Amino acid sequence: MTETGKVREINEKAVIIKPDLGDICFGCIKEECKSCGGINTDGIYAASIIAENPLSLSLKTGQTVEVSAPVTSIFRQAMAALIPPALGFTAGFFLTRLFLPKASEAACVAAGVVLLFAAAFIVYSIKKRTPPGKAFTITRIID
Repeated sequence: MTETGKVREINEKAVIIKPDLGDICFGCIKEECKSCGGINTDGIYAASIIAENPLSLSLKTGQTVEVSAPVTSIFRQAMAALIPPALGFTAGFFLTRLFLPKASEAACVAAGVVLLFAAAFIVYSIKKRTPPGKAFTITRIID
């Protein structure tokens, strides 16, 4: 995955980049980030990318850069978000069958759906507390 954006801030270990969102950002339809970038609770702009500079490029605020994330990192994050809810549904369905053999199909599905949402909430809570590492790296300076 490759993105472009302008360097907003340079820290010791990370570079904060405001991405080029184009005309429409599907997250907020540019209502939150069109004027100031929408600062979140961490003091970082909500529509920002935090990237590393492993190539030690000489960056300046305002430069346009290209950042990329490895496919493996994106794949791992997607699987971490999708597999636990699917396993939760499967576990709820089959555990209901195991412990309540006379349960109807609807009861098994209902238990599966409950565990699906429980697993999704657990994944959300864990990811909220421990966000993924810096997956983005600056690959080149465009401007």
